Amino acid sequence: MDFDCEKAAFLSANDSDDATVAMVDFVHPEPITINQFMQAPSFLVLLASFSLLSLHASTFDVLLPHLGHSSSQTGGMGIPCPWLGVTVLMVKGMAGIILKYTVPSAVDKFGLLKLYRVSSILFPAIYIITPFLAIAAACSTSLVAVTSAIGLLVKHTLTGGSVVLVALLVLNTTPDAYSAGTVVGIMQIANLFRALAVAVSGASFYLTNDMSVSTTNFGLWTCLALFGIFGAALAYFVRERPSVERDLPSNVLCWETCFDADAEKSEYDA
Repeated sequence: MDFDCEKAAFLSANDSDDATVAMVDFVHPEPITINQFMQAPSFLVLLASFSLLSLHASTFDVLLPHLGHSSSQTGGMGIPCPWLGVTVLMVKGMAGIILKYTVPSAVDKFGLLKLYRVSSILFPAIYIITPFLAIAAACSTSLVAVTSAIGLLVKHTLTGGSVVLVALLVLNTTPDAYSAGTVVGIMQIANLFRALAVAVSGASFYLTNDMSVSTTNFGLWTCLALFGIFGAALAYFVRERPSVERDLPSNVLCWETCFDADAEKSEYDA
């Protein structure tokens, strides 16, 4: 612990003989290790929630060529195959524009954690409502395409917004920039679940040989809805910030610099 008279005099009333501010420099704590983060309950819950989000979102994207051009009467989305790529491109562009103007204001209005939980609940709702809306609009091919395109827009908007919210929640778990890189690296574990999406897609094409297309499609929507429900349940246990000792040990949460003001003038705790 070092006392700097020059800095203390500068921060006080410019009276070097009677310095009212004492500056104490502490040694910067070591970066939080991977093991310490993996032992934090709140971080593990966030990691599990984001892993399920990556799983069902990636699974939907992989299954989209199969579900997208399938007839709405068989549980598909009824989008003509030549228009599927163009539709997805336009939908993603619109979703990006929507996120740019809505996410900052929505976070300010509703809060980060509440918005993430609501987004997690809407995922299974989309997976359940979309095929049934397509069936209801089966009387018109153009109406089916419009209904399915709206469902795609909502889904991609929720996916992009949830990724942004998770990134903000992840940054809330780190007290310094040294540990932020460690957490971001650990969160890449969630990308491993995207490999399971390819396995689900391959299994769906294999099952279509033994079962009808309608049964396979509704089975896939059911799997997506179940993944979404589990993700929404985990989202209710996600915390906005970690707690001291319960999640992270207190010895890694130290101040680099402490300013101690004279109690007779003002008191600050920085």
